[in-house]
Amino acid sequence: MIPNAANAPTRRVTPGCLLLMVGAVWLLVLGGWMIWTLKGQLKEIREFADTAARPVTVAQPTAEQLKTLQERIHAFGAAVGRQEKAELRLTADDINALLASEESAASMKQNARVESIGDTLKVQVSVAINGAPFSGERLYINGVADLLPEKHKELGVKLKTQNLTIPGKTISEGFLNHYKDNHHLDALLLDEMRKGKTPHVMDVLKQLTTIRLDQGAAVLEFLP
Repeated sequence: MIPNAANAPTRRVTPGCLLLMVGAVWLLVLGGWMIWTLKGQLKEIREFADTAARPVTVAQPTAEQLKTLQERIHAFGAAVGRQEKAELRLTADDINALLASEESAASMKQNARVESIGDTLKVQVSVAINGAPFSGERLYINGVADLLPEKHKELGVKLKTQNLTIPGKTISEGFLNHYKDNHHLDALLLDEMRKGKTPHVMDVLKQLTTIRLDQGAAVLEFLP
């Protein structure tokens, strides 16, 4: 017996089904937009990024130079611990010596070198960024970063990126703003020290009164 069409059950679209349909369409649209945006960003980045790293020249401080530098640093830390007025001046050579010798900086010693200190720390960098997802592609920013150290209540010292340049190329404004806002170089250069085996270093840095750049040096000051 053929059922009467008039008596056939009707299919209703429930609010739940409607929400699922709308959600599925939204995910498709969002996914397509993200892929399109990512492809556009990668095309933009490939215009100024390199496909190979250009390691910096690693400093070669003598044992005597390192000993003198460490003595100055320890004396500064001891004075801060005693709550006495103290100042530590670190030149470009001092900072490069620390990058070359400190265990906490080992992962970056071929990726960063201070060229000069003026209004900012001018740092030669060679740092990797990811290319297309799941492709294994690596791109490299081989250029010069202008960094400004600032006192930070929780981190002790924070390096704010003021500018990033690559000789002969133009970095897009969007990428530059992203790099500034997310403090990538601060994390690359200082995160290992922050979670290192010498917590007393962070204790000293958190007590700093000021950090400034003056006459070719980064100056750390403590006033009780």
